[in-house]
Amino acid sequence: MEVVSFSALAYGISWAWWAPLVGPHLRELSITGPLPNLVEDAGGWRVAIGMFGPLVAALLMRLFVSWEGVRRSLGAKRPTRYYVIALAAPAAFIACVILVGHISGLGRFTAGRAILWMYPAVLIVNTTIGVVPAIGEEYGWRGYLLPRLLPLGEVRATALLAVIWATWHLPILLIGLNYPGQSAMTVLPMFMAMVTLTAFPFTWLFVASHHSVLVVAVMHSALNAVGDTFTSNRYMQGNPLVVGAGGLVSATTLLIAVLVYAAVYARGTHDVLPRSAQRVASPSGRWRSS
Repeated sequence: MEVVSFSALAYGISWAWWAPLVGPHLRELSITGPLPNLVEDAGGWRVAIGMFGPLVAALLMRLFVSWEGVRRSLGAKRPTRYYVIALAAPAAFIACVILVGHISGLGRFTAGRAILWMYPAVLIVNTTIGVVPAIGEEYGWRGYLLPRLLPLGEVRATALLAVIWATWHLPILLIGLNYPGQSAMTVLPMFMAMVTLTAFPFTWLFVASHHSVLVVAVMHSALNAVGDTFTSNRYMQGNPLVVGAGGLVSATTLLIAVLVYAAVYARGTHDVLPRSAQRVASPSGRWRSS
């Protein structure tokens, strides 16, 4: 019941805020036609405020439904290694996406040698700026919803959360979030696939860090920081559905990474996580698939 109530609140709050942006343009939208670029035209801040819907919903649920309160719910005090992983993993992933896209000829990366100082600068500065709106999402999705789904097992819980999380983005996807100029018919399945794959490392880091919302928010913000910057058409020339941060190259690279990590995790050779984190992940210390 709490899962349904929280999800309804998160959708209701965010969609109500986004309605004035999306509503006037609904008649113009087509499943096969190009999506508009209204996110930038309307001002990104108006979209960003709606990102706090999950946080507000989680606060309401914690204070008035589950009565668990909010003390230590952010999970900020964690060992430094988790924050290092939260920054380094997205940086390495996007670097791989750029490399694959450029070498394969699917895209053309144009930053040149400037990337050597731009990449770490954008990672640190933009992640710091973006961590607040990332908390707006993660406090709800990972901080409140995921622990209530984990009894289903990490795989099922993550897959179900991914569907809820991805569908919540629908109104702003239709006005051009991430994929302006592309057709909804191709954007929606690609976004669903990308969110589902992204949800797995988020789950793993959340569990390993003993349910730290802030650690996962840093990872979320870092992924947005380097992905949105360096796979944009300013630096990466090509079809964003192929070489963009939410495109085919990203999805394929992330799928391989998820499968490899899951295979190692399932065999019980996951020494990349501390023993205490492994016990939190599963009482038996093994990959939970059911």
